[in-house]
Amino acid sequence: MLTHAEVMARTLAESGVEYVFGLPGGEILAFVDACRRAGLRFLLTGHEASAAWIAQVMGQITGVPGVCATTLGPGATNLAIAVANSYLDRAPLIAVTAQIPKAALGTMTHQRLDLRALFAPITKRSVSIGEGGTAALMRECLDLAAKPRSGPVHVSLASDLAAQECCGGETQPKAGDPPAGDVAPIAARLVKAERPLVLIGLGASPSLAPGIRALIDRLQSPFLVTPKVKGIVPEDHPLFVGVASGMAIDKDIVETIRAADLILAIGFDPVECDRTWFASVEIVSLDSVSMREGDYHPVEAIGEIASLLAQLPAHPKPWPPQLLEVRRAAIRRTSREPAAGRVSPLRLIEELRAVFPREGLATCDVGSHKLVMGQFWRSYEPGTFFMSNGLSGMGFGIPAAIAAQLANRDKPVMAVVGDGGMLMMLHDLALIRELGLPIIVVVLSDRSLSLIRVSAERRGLPPYGVDFCPPDFAALAKGFGIASAIATTVQDASGQVQRALEDRIPFLIDVPIDHREYYELV
Repeated sequence: MLTHAEVMARTLAESGVEYVFGLPGGEILAFVDACRRAGLRFLLTGHEASAAWIAQVMGQITGVPGVCATTLGPGATNLAIAVANSYLDRAPLIAVTAQIPKAALGTMTHQRLDLRALFAPITKRSVSIGEGGTAALMRECLDLAAKPRSGPVHVSLASDLAAQECCGGETQPKAGDPPAGDVAPIAARLVKAERPLVLIGLGASPSLAPGIRALIDRLQSPFLVTPKVKGIVPEDHPLFVGVASGMAIDKDIVETIRAADLILAIGFDPVECDRTWFASVEIVSLDSVSMREGDYHPVEAIGEIASLLAQLPAHPKPWPPQLLEVRRAAIRRTSREPAAGRVSPLRLIEELRAVFPREGLATCDVGSHKLVMGQFWRSYEPGTFFMSNGLSGMGFGIPAAIAAQLANRDKPVMAVVGDGGMLMMLHDLALIRELGLPIIVVVLSDRSLSLIRVSAERRGLPPYGVDFCPPDFAALAKGFGIASAIATTVQDASGQVQRALEDRIPFLIDVPIDHREYYELV
């Protein structure tokens, strides 16, 4: 007879899970060892948030919920930011935490927290092993995590229960596909519209790319993407008019939106928007789930998006050429001349994109550079760009790159991060070195939390509590056994990237940038 921990691990393995990321503690050891015996590879991270972020992006890439595991108490609380990130990024994740022995739960107060209450607001469901058949419960959790909109599920495992035998329980049937929606009301509005604009959001999975591209080709109307779905249509397409919303030059993007007389949204989720423009424009939506909330109430067709796209008649609706050119020109910017010894962040990002392979995967962290990356880093294929956007959790960039490289061993991966985010995630260099992952890390060093600095000064406040002295990241990388360099020009930075691509080794490039350009862009 198998134990609860063994049934959990075996169920995960049978469902296609390959890795478990985390930090063990005494109370979770039975589960970690069960993972070893089930053929799941446990990878030790330097912080629990890294474990959950790596697992989140693995889930986004593979479609199989990523798995992280940690001990009770501080281990579980350290997971919270990344689990919340998964929740608002709509990413499939199983977060396993230990819990106080069931027999002592009413008496022992050391490290005792109500973990189900803690995780309930930031997960789709929070469960405890022992509530019915363990195999059935785990399959329910996996199915729920992957079901649109996907998201995290928390599983609490009491340390004594982990080693006890269980029957495993019956497997629950998977939910069927969503019913076919009625596109007739949307088609009618599309026929009447003179200047429709297509808006593609995170609910559009990579598998939908051919159908979406075909629709745009038929419609001949411009399109926007949100950051989480960059690359679903190549961003060198002549009808591409930018990235919405909350990225750099957002005012210009909103002007483009308001120039349309109808927004055709495909998988659009307002969780990516830091403004509420979507509540005041006419939107019709094709989606797998309803996103109606508050003042946002689009006309919706809910069902399998691929089927909805196939049903939607799309007669050509081109915009006037002059108007289209004005809106396309609005997303082009010229970098400013930087201070001596520093680099323009916009020019750097454009040059990195120019030398980085078209099929390569890029991740970024949170801060001013995220807004510039989101708008100006051009993506050409789905699933090749990753950022935290719904929660915008700082520290995301390096763990995301680890997941991207683990899932795509033969493709180049680059993480573009700020110096603040790099400080948070230095420990991840140990895992990169241990696994020999040829990730290129580009650190944009401006000695400040520049996005907050810009926000403060725009409100008439002096910068306070935002500046710091970053370390020599290149020297630190060498201490971790990772090759590195400092690049004080764009040409130097691009040359170092090309070197790293040729050598296929982990490489960190520290680039001092001129943060003044951010005042013009974010």
